[in-house]
Amino acid sequence: MEIFGNFSDQVPAEEPLSEDDLLTDHVDTVLLESTTNCNLRCTYCKLSLPWYVGSDFNFSRIEKLVLEMVAAKTAAVQISGHGETTMISNWENFCKYFQDHGIAVCITSNFAKVFSEAEIDALARMAWITISIDTVDRELLKQVRRKVDLRTIVYNMQAIRLRAAAHYERQPIFNWQCTLTDLVTPKLSEWVQMGLLSGVTKFTFGNLLDDKEYKELPELLAREDAVIPLHVARLEREPLLAACQSITEALSLAQKAKAIVYMQPGIVERINARLVEFGIDTPFTVPNGSDQPSH
Repeated sequence: MEIFGNFSDQVPAEEPLSEDDLLTDHVDTVLLESTTNCNLRCTYCKLSLPWYVGSDFNFSRIEKLVLEMVAAKTAAVQISGHGETTMISNWENFCKYFQDHGIAVCITSNFAKVFSEAEIDALARMAWITISIDTVDRELLKQVRRKVDLRTIVYNMQAIRLRAAAHYERQPIFNWQCTLTDLVTPKLSEWVQMGLLSGVTKFTFGNLLDDKEYKELPELLAREDAVIPLHVARLEREPLLAACQSITEALSLAQKAKAIVYMQPGIVERINARLVEFGIDTPFTVPNGSDQPSH
């Protein structure tokens, strides 16, 4: 069983959880959204809207929450959701509550700040870490995600690897996740190569969603002369074919290194629908071995 929820006092989950939900016979993973705030302002994210207001989870009863998870034989907790967990004061200590009770902790983070020794230690103990990093082109990364530096990401990763090996005799499990857009596809193979050299064992290709709730975002960003990414499937014929080739090469490179590759649902489908518009009947397919859910 998995339990999904926001857990925030300010922003309730769509299906609020009761104590009975946490006291089931067994819970594999609890998804705990620590915050809906973020320290970045990506040019494809609704957090870039000037009126966006997020909220933080109230950790004042974390002891009780941890004990309930232990009673439910919870295997793991994902201590992140839409926002950036590492913005929260003492977030590393909250992770320690779970870890010290035998509950594995995982996180999705942008690694945008240089972590303290305590934060590095918490991350070194994690079951797995997903890092949001769209490209290893340093200037493009700054243009798209706007408040992050590639050097900081790589530095943090090496510090975590060192701490994990020296103190816990293990290697951290890193998953690199990019939001697949027209801007990042030309250098996807470089992205994979840098990831492999940095100890990444899984690569996730994320689907850029056209969210109607913030359709005004491109117009607002255009006033700032910001770089605005597009879904690959919105490219014209020749750039689209080039993007398909680049994706294929990057996936193949990762698989040759025995890394796990995950393509989020919707990417291949939209690309193929676009190819049909150009009269191309041969569908785009991912190489054998990619972890793509069937429909």
